[in-house]
Amino acid sequence: MNDLRKEFSNYDWLGIGLTLVLMAIGWLMIFASEYHAESYTHLLDLDKNYGKQLIWITAAIVLAVGVQIVDSKFIHTMSPLAFAAVLFLLFAVLFTPPVNGASSWFGIGSFRLQPSEFSKTATNLALAALLTRPQFRMQEFKYQLQAVGLILSPVILIALQPDAGSCLVYVAFFLVIFRAGFPPFIYILGLSMASLGIASLMVDDVSGLILSLIFLANLVALRLWQKDERWLLAAVALGAVLYFLYQAAYFWPLLLLFSASLISLSALAGLKKRGQWQAVGFNLGVLALSMGYSATVNYAIYKLLRPHQQERILVWLRPEKCDPLGALYNVEQSKFAIGSGGLWGKGFLEGERTKLDYVPEQSTDFIFCTMGEEWGFMGSFLLISLFTALLLRILYLAERQRSDFAKYYAYGVAFILFMHLFVNIGMTVGLVPVIGIPLPFISYGGSSLMSFGILLAILFKLDFERKSIFR
Repeated sequence: MNDLRKEFSNYDWLGIGLTLVLMAIGWLMIFASEYHAESYTHLLDLDKNYGKQLIWITAAIVLAVGVQIVDSKFIHTMSPLAFAAVLFLLFAVLFTPPVNGASSWFGIGSFRLQPSEFSKTATNLALAALLTRPQFRMQEFKYQLQAVGLILSPVILIALQPDAGSCLVYVAFFLVIFRAGFPPFIYILGLSMASLGIASLMVDDVSGLILSLIFLANLVALRLWQKDERWLLAAVALGAVLYFLYQAAYFWPLLLLFSASLISLSALAGLKKRGQWQAVGFNLGVLALSMGYSATVNYAIYKLLRPHQQERILVWLRPEKCDPLGALYNVEQSKFAIGSGGLWGKGFLEGERTKLDYVPEQSTDFIFCTMGEEWGFMGSFLLISLFTALLLRILYLAERQRSDFAKYYAYGVAFILFMHLFVNIGMTVGLVPVIGIPLPFISYGGSSLMSFGILLAILFKLDFERKSIFR
């Protein structure tokens, strides 16, 4: 008995407890979002999402317990096969009848199975296995391509469904390979491209954006080529003057003239030092590529995306251009529901906007609105604090692992949860586009709940065997 008790004490019960608490809170929120006194029968009413969610919670716990029977070495060995199986399912689901415009589910009676939810766990396992292969060297280009190719393989298939939300989650794996030594320059380039793409969508006059880029690029050039800080201060001062002239009709001509002057100054500075002309040419080349990239982003968004996909982006970046009763309505109602909760909320089952179904997808994508309205700021803060505690616990587990496989897997779990948490809550308050990502353990959904259950169950199993696991 003592040996059995000692054996079970090796489990991370704090992490397990936090997970179970989040599951319980999730069920309460789903119940609150669908409860109507006149139609309520019993908790296991399978016509309601709260009834189905109890089944999914039970299934997730059973699967999590089943994972504990499997040896960790077997999990490591079978990771590539699990990844291949998931890729096959992601390909096969493309031939199923579309639901809400997307072919993302296999129909099983009255239930639906979404392979993209389970693909995150399989990708995390396969990536951890790849990064810990004896011959793998992240510093070499061919191995960098292997890691990126593994991550993008499911992304391409998921994008064909199409399911942009699930694709976005795979950014988490780029954080994992960064932890493994992937070149930081790639991330700087990616962030720069993302920033430029977003900026180009936020202005009507793309040429004005490009002129602004010329201005900024030449500020950097002046700082590099002129050691005297007064050059930079003078340039910033002139930029501030132009900012206050923003509403004037002559703003863009003035900016063009000033940018051209900065280019001339850069060229003159290049005459003083050998080799600076190459830097000038590189600077202008980057600007030319920026112009082409900016035009490409605008074309892709406004010409290639479907109208409802365009609306999701415009609601985020250009809400003034959206119909208040159309795409903007969902986000506005979401923010109203959260704000109406105040500090302490209206009370459990007392949410008016929840009861009257003002917010769409109340029990799935926008479940956080129920928490905000019924439990207020304090309830929302508590929920986010529980998630934060779980994330910090997972990072702690990652650092204490003895095997690199378990360590990289644990980092993947933490980053996946963080992406879901940030994007889901962010879209309910208008910080990110509405792209349909569930809130882990809180949103209704069998595939989501079971996949997160397996994801964490494998982590707890790897941590349980950390003292005997292979290196």
